[in-house]
Amino acid sequence: MASIAAAFSSVFSKPRALALLQYTTVRYRRKPRWLGTAKSKLFRVPERRQQIAEEVEELKRLHNNYRTQMKAVRHFLRDEVEASKLVSRAGMVLQTPEQEEAEWQEALRRNEEWNRQTAVIREERLTAERTARKEHILERLVAKEDRETEKRDKIEELVRIEKEHSKSFITRENIDQAIELALVQPTSYNFALDRDGNIRRNDDTSSTDNTKAP
Repeated sequence: MASIAAAFSSVFSKPRALALLQYTTVRYRRKPRWLGTAKSKLFRVPERRQQIAEEVEELKRLHNNYRTQMKAVRHFLRDEVEASKLVSRAGMVLQTPEQEEAEWQEALRRNEEWNRQTAVIREERLTAERTARKEHILERLVAKEDRETEKRDKIEELVRIEKEHSKSFITRENIDQAIELALVQPTSYNFALDRDGNIRRNDDTSSTDNTKAP
């Protein structure tokens, strides 16, 4: 066992394992072409399969029929192309300058008619797009105005609340009164809260202040 383990460890060493990981094994169903002929089959001459005489005659007949039909189709198509060329060339030769001018004017008239129809369709589409854009812009302006109004109302409410709070602010004018009031009515923050939120002072534990904590 020790010898087997040593052999495997020598084969699958780290450099060897890294080298093996860099290659991908490809298995072919048949032998690749670049390997050449096997030595056992190098001088072997395969035996040619002998066909039945009736089968050979039938295949020859079918092949001849196919060639005849394809030749007929090619000749027919060639004649059709030549005839169409002759007709078109004859029509061009037989056209008079007046006919060519009339045909050109008819083409111009059709082109102008198509241009008018396209212009009407384009104008309708552009009008619809302008109307939709105006409605969209108007909706956005209304929404913006509503947002600004709401924001202005919030700011005014905050200003009103601050003005109410400013009445109790200590200023230069009432600082003396605030000091005298603080000396006469000292405020103690040494209290506790019960489960109901009532304030319990430390100086009188038997009495309960009904004031709720903010």
